[in-house]
Amino acid sequence: MNILLTNDDGYRAEGIKVLEEYISKYGDVTIVAPENNQSTTSHSISLGKPLRCKRISSNTYSISGLPADCVNFAINSKKINKKFDIVISGINDGANVGDDINYSGTVGAAREGYLHGINSIAVSIGNKKNPKFEPIANLFSKIFYQIISAKIKKFFLNINFPNLKESDIKGIKFTCQGSRTYGHKIITKKDPRGYEYHWIGGNDLSYKSITGSDIDAIKSGFVSITPLKTNYTDHEFPRLNLKKL
Repeated sequence: MNILLTNDDGYRAEGIKVLEEYISKYGDVTIVAPENNQSTTSHSISLGKPLRCKRISSNTYSISGLPADCVNFAINSKKINKKFDIVISGINDGANVGDDINYSGTVGAAREGYLHGINSIAVSIGNKKNPKFEPIANLFSKIFYQIISAKIKKFFLNINFPNLKESDIKGIKFTCQGSRTYGHKIITKKDPRGYEYHWIGGNDLSYKSITGSDIDAIKSGFVSITPLKTNYTDHEFPRLNLKKL
């Protein structure tokens, strides 16, 4: 199995290095990840500027672009020249639950793989404070084995882990996407030269409790697995009798 491993935290991030150790037993792992942190870049692609690729080691490449760039480049470039069987994006430092999936570079990278017809998984840990990458990578490797053993033809999964020891995790739940939004504040300050600058949001995240959601699962100590799709069609929208203007 040829495994493409990427993230949005950059190729130097601890999460991607630890994950490589635990999934390398399942196949040949190639890391293609951003040169620098690219969190919250969603599914952006760099069409208006060139990309630079550096070979860091025998199986690791850095890209001077975005997470989705990395996956696109890995799949289509003759420099990598491999046919990948699966894309894994993570382990992200921080949860990607609810509305995060619209902003997340981690999920965006996995989505890019899925759009290229490759089964893809986004993996995140639910706490930025002292994330327990080692036990989470170990547990993910066990879940990953069960997923690939099931021989599902097509999937795009968003997996979130509570930041707990494996022995403290209560179990695994298949979930729906919850509702988590960023704050609506624009924080305005002045730099040392007196010019204004602005931060979007802040730490005032809001959560809506939805039974069976990804948010409820990790808050209750469970691993959340949310199967995602890329078709956004709202089939419930009323078919209006619109007239030609």
